[in-house]
Amino acid sequence: MSKHVLPIVHPPLYGLLSWAYTLSTTSTMPHFNSWFYSNFIQVCCNKNYLEEKQELFFDFYRGGNNELNHNPFILSSTLDTPMLYEIFKDKLHPFLTKKIKEGVYPVLFLDEYHISYTTAYQAYPFPHHVLIYGYDEERQIYHTYGFGKDLLLGYHETSFEELEQAFHSIDNYLKNHEIYDQYNYFFTLLPHLVYSLNIRLIHEQLDEYLRSVSSNNDQNRYFSSDIEYLAFGISCYDHLSEHFQIIKNDPGSLLRPNPPRQLHLLWEHKKMLRNRVVFLQKENKLPQDENFLLRFLELEQLAHQSRNLYAEHVVKEVPDVYEHIKQNLQYMKDMELELIPTLMNQLKQHNAELIPLP
Repeated sequence: MSKHVLPIVHPPLYGLLSWAYTLSTTSTMPHFNSWFYSNFIQVCCNKNYLEEKQELFFDFYRGGNNELNHNPFILSSTLDTPMLYEIFKDKLHPFLTKKIKEGVYPVLFLDEYHISYTTAYQAYPFPHHVLIYGYDEERQIYHTYGFGKDLLLGYHETSFEELEQAFHSIDNYLKNHEIYDQYNYFFTLLPHLVYSLNIRLIHEQLDEYLRSVSSNNDQNRYFSSDIEYLAFGISCYDHLSEHFQIIKNDPGSLLRPNPPRQLHLLWEHKKMLRNRVVFLQKENKLPQDENFLLRFLELEQLAHQSRNLYAEHVVKEVPDVYEHIKQNLQYMKDMELELIPTLMNQLKQHNAELIPLP
């Protein structure tokens, strides 16, 4: 009986598992921070969510629809579920254990109705990706990573039987055309890849964030610019504020209000802004300006306060919670309209050879 566990750490972003899975396997690599802080600046939301009867989806934006293929430290192989099922339906476990022994991380598209540590377990169907980072044949379990019943991201164990049931369930949904396939991924790490901090890219993304545009959008086959499906950058504040006004006045008009996710991702974005300034100062790409850094900390704290205020509201109904959050959103937007141009100017002045002055 063999067992094998691959290394994994708690990721710097975890509001959505599509980011968390790739970051949890790569964030200890030597050049990770240079790549990480050169990216994850732009955000987006689906601005037509009301007309399209969709949940308001707010997230980081990196120019494509598939976050599981956006990490340069990972060689990601993809198999659609019908193909995986046809080839391995009777020998899934030998295939998975072989890949894990080879150092490959499987990320399978499964029905969490059958996964006992999840909130969906025996409650409702929930097609979702599950990251597998190890196994123990004697105990007949896989080591998996994801959100548990406590809604916290953590390390879990999933029996061979549960995973098999979750795999077969997805195949049945697909055959009955009840869901669309979101594919299965197999991560091979590239730990020796070198990525240099890209000051020009940071400056360009900050500029696009302020102008609420994305040059990456034209390359995206699903969200092309002519569809005008997405709002970008600082304009997302307006859609978030509108959303909280609707939750207050007419929640029935929304498909599914999800403030916890939206506010958590907003906080992660502000945390990234602050941490990026810390990193750039440490790398001597920005002047050592403690007061400037404290302003970004204030921005992050406002987002964190908003997230926690809503969590408190869920438990004991905080008076005027939506007005408080809307006020915070406006204040954060106003702060960014001041701070981000200053950050861009500091980058130019401190890195003239990388960002030519006009």
